[in-house]
Amino acid sequence: MSEPVQPPSPALLTALLEAERALGRLAEAVQDPARRRRLWADAARRESCAAARLDGVAVDPAEFLVATIGTDLVPTAGRGAAQSVRALWQGALFTQGVIAAPARRLDSTRAPLPSGGAAADAWRAVAELEAGPDDRFSFPPDEDNNTPFTDDAPPAWTLGWTEALWRCLQAEVSGRDPGRLAFSADREAEAATLLKRLDHAGDQPALLGGVGMLAELLRPAPDLRIPGWAVPSARLMGALAVARCCRVPTVWLPMSVSLHADRTTAGLAARGREEGWRLWLADTVAETARRERERALSLDRAAEGWQQRVGAKRRNSRIPDLLDLLFEEPALTVRRVQKRLGSTFRGAQLLVDELLEAGILREATNRALDRVFIAVDLTP
Repeated sequence: MSEPVQPPSPALLTALLEAERALGRLAEAVQDPARRRRLWADAARRESCAAARLDGVAVDPAEFLVATIGTDLVPTAGRGAAQSVRALWQGALFTQGVIAAPARRLDSTRAPLPSGGAAADAWRAVAELEAGPDDRFSFPPDEDNNTPFTDDAPPAWTLGWTEALWRCLQAEVSGRDPGRLAFSADREAEAATLLKRLDHAGDQPALLGGVGMLAELLRPAPDLRIPGWAVPSARLMGALAVARCCRVPTVWLPMSVSLHADRTTAGLAARGREEGWRLWLADTVAETARRERERALSLDRAAEGWQQRVGAKRRNSRIPDLLDLLFEEPALTVRRVQKRLGSTFRGAQLLVDELLEAGILREATNRALDRVFIAVDLTP
């Protein structure tokens, strides 16, 4: 039996109003698709690093960026941490709709995961209302990656979607065939219970529902109310909760960044009264939205600064294309540039050399082959 919902206090209502204003300003700032692409890609990297740090992983940002190309390029000592962050990054991209989870090989002995019901129908209706041509952007798959992908992803906030997110995380760290990963019966039941609680919390109007969902998803240890295995998924789901409840599909809030930055206060708030925890979350939503808006503007300034550094180029130069690519892929190799831009290897090498000379890129590996270069201004 669910607990009766207490009316929000005046302090919480004030905090919610301020958060709504901050969200509105952020949503307005990211209406431009190019700006939104930059911010979302940047936010996914920052969120994955912060979520890993919350679990005690010693994150080296440069090694993580190298790992976005391949974990085998990371020195052995830091490879495990880099792989953990890469897994979270893949999960973040999945929640943004940028990539699909690895395709699951259907097992005829296992019943398909249900993706229906009243809750699923409600979320699906919201998703259809919010869907638009600019809500998602493509992320070109690595041609060297043989992992199968599928485009028939289940609707968000359903059991099938939750399993797909978990599989997306597990595929990076388990070493098992991602096509054969699936919820056990116990985990399936636990995931269904969590979704039911989230559906109940999200019944509250707008941001009140969003904060209610965050209260269920982001409570820090040792006051967790969700199974330990679901903690990484829950943090990534938290980035979507406000957008779903407030119908602002252009907003993706990296809440783990704020949770890590203020983890002591968060822990104290979570151990206090439920009203205090929700009040902290409402304040944090406002602060996160303000920070993301400023980050979006900061990325614009970075793009302008890069253009000034490289100067005016001849009309057929591919430098502007490479600068745009850096925001989505701030780590690259010469061969990767060659693939992405469709240039010759020599042409790609000249482009990389030019950005190295301008101080936009620096080499992140000490290798004779497959050297990796990272964008200095985009290290998370």
